[in-house]
Amino acid sequence: MFKVIKKNRLITYNSLGYHIVDNKLENRRKPSKVTVITPVYNSEKHLRKTIDSVINQSIGFENIEYILIDDCSTDSSRDILLDYSSKFDNIIVVFLKCNTGTPGKPRNIGIHLSTSKYITFLDADDWLEPTGIESLHNILEETGSDYVVGKTIQYRSAGTKIIGEHESCKERRAVSPFSIPHIFHHLGPRARMIRASVIKENQIQFPEMKFAEDKQFFIDVLTHCNTISTTKTPIYYLNRLDNQQTRLTNQTNIMQKTECNLKVINYIINKNLELEKEQMILNRLYEYDC
Repeated sequence: MFKVIKKNRLITYNSLGYHIVDNKLENRRKPSKVTVITPVYNSEKHLRKTIDSVINQSIGFENIEYILIDDCSTDSSRDILLDYSSKFDNIIVVFLKCNTGTPGKPRNIGIHLSTSKYITFLDADDWLEPTGIESLHNILEETGSDYVVGKTIQYRSAGTKIIGEHESCKERRAVSPFSIPHIFHHLGPRARMIRASVIKENQIQFPEMKFAEDKQFFIDVLTHCNTISTTKTPIYYLNRLDNQQTRLTNQTNIMQKTECNLKVINYIINKNLELEKEQMILNRLYEYDC
C-alpha cells in the first residue's frame, strides 16, 4: 500500500497503483443497467460538461454506474471529480498513483471495476446526446446483440461533420459485424455500447500504447461478437474545438504511430483468424495507417 497526502487528503493506493475514492465499491447496491467509463487527464475545461451529460441522461442517472479514472491530472480535474463524487453515490472516482500516458490503463481499470450488464466509453472533453445511453441500451435489450454503435457528430471551429458514417448510415439489427462494409475503418470508443460479458469473458483489454490502443481493443471486441446492431440516432459529440494541442494523438510523432500500428497488425496476424476476416481487418490497417 502507498500513502500520499494531497491537499490535506490522505490517499492510500493499492498494490495495483490506484485509489478508489471513499471506497464506494464496497457499498454498491444492485448493479446498474450501464457503466460509463471516462479516463481523465487535465480536463478541467470540459469535464463538468462531460459529467453533466451523463447525469442528465434520459435513462435516469440512477440506472448508470459512472466510473471516472484520473491519470494524475495536474490541473483542477481531481477537485472537480471529488466534488461530483461527494454528491452522487453512483459516481465512482479512481485516482492513479503514476501517470500512464495512455487512456488504455484507465479504461482497463474501469472495465475491471464495472458491475453493469453493458459498458460504454466517454472521453473527458466530449459529451453525450441526452437520449444516447437509453437509445443504445434499448437496442441491445431488444435484439440481444453484443454491440451497438450510433452516430458521432464532430464539433470543429469550421462546423460539424459525421464521423464513421458507414456505421451509422442505416438501422441494422442483429447482423454479423463482418457483413457491414468498412466496419473496421473507425475503431474509437465513441457512440458504442458493449455487452460486458464479451469483454470480460474473453479477457479483452486496451493495450497500454499512446496510439492505436482503441483499434486493437475494438477489433478484438468485434471478432468476439455474435451479432451487432447499428443506428442512425445521434449518440456522441466529439469535441475538436480547442483541444488539438492537448490531444495525445497529436503529441505522437509519425515513427511512434507507425510502431504502434505495426504492433496491432502483428497482433491481428497472430490471432489466426479466418482468412476472409483477417483480410477485412488488415486491409483497413494497411490502407489507413501504413
